[in-house]
Amino acid sequence: MKSNVRLQVRVISPWFGELETEEAFFSAHLPAEKADALLCHWAPSEELFTFPRRKAWFCCEPRVIFPGLEGGKWPAIRARLAPHEFLCHNHPDPRWRVPHMTHFAPLAVNHRSDRKEKAVAVVSNHGGPPWRRHRDQAYRNRFVTHPLVDLYGRAGWQRYRAGWLSRPAAPANYRGEIPGDWEVTEKREMLAGYKVAVCLENSSEPYYFTEKFVEAVCAGCVPVYRAHPTVAEGVLRGAAWVDPADFGHDRTATLEAALARDARAMREQNEQWLRGPTVAQTHKTAIFARIGRLLAQD
Repeated sequence: MKSNVRLQVRVISPWFGELETEEAFFSAHLPAEKADALLCHWAPSEELFTFPRRKAWFCCEPRVIFPGLEGGKWPAIRARLAPHEFLCHNHPDPRWRVPHMTHFAPLAVNHRSDRKEKAVAVVSNHGGPPWRRHRDQAYRNRFVTHPLVDLYGRAGWQRYRAGWLSRPAAPANYRGEIPGDWEVTEKREMLAGYKVAVCLENSSEPYYFTEKFVEAVCAGCVPVYRAHPTVAEGVLRGAAWVDPADFGHDRTATLEAALARDARAMREQNEQWLRGPTVAQTHKTAIFARIGRLLAQD
């Protein structure tokens, strides 16, 4: 640990270890009594509400993911925190907006030319039964289960219900299970075997942008992506993709248009976008550097 680190931050997270930035030292192993600040990463805990010094909950997921959490429903959790103690991608006050992390490994585009003239989608889960599934998850499912798409995901897809009266069964285009969180290189190499990648988000909401589009670009695929206006005019400025909205949200028309695109030209444009400063701000270190600055503010 460096002696000139300004802030010692205790992190409560299901997967976080340690990370040091110029602003702060973040550690899941730091005892509460030695911490200058507390950060709950992903989900809150009771310690968040009782910690006596600087603290924040960093929630990088859409609201649909958290219908209920320890500490109460989403609005109840927010009510127990000051505005600056809740950090997320679409905070109503831009001062406390922190983007979703899109990458932690180097970014490079795969220029492989021998690709299947099909689309691919990697979706961990289908969002539960139809009566619990969020409308944006249902929208995504309609695209990733299309016959022009090869779908990969966890074993839960074996019990997928397309509709209320459907029997649990894997979609006809389901190709295999993700045995866990794939390493970036393995996932990108698999995607690079296809011309098109369907990389729709779990939720379409202001400023919500995850690793899905970045992974498709790194694999050298033509991305099929539904961009919220705040995303299209923000982080995606300069990028190229096929948006279902341009085709009346028709699945077949969208996928056929993507398969007809000049993949090489799109790769070149997206490679330039990938090198820009906006994408760099969504690197893991850049995100925690921003959080460190926010926690350090008086």
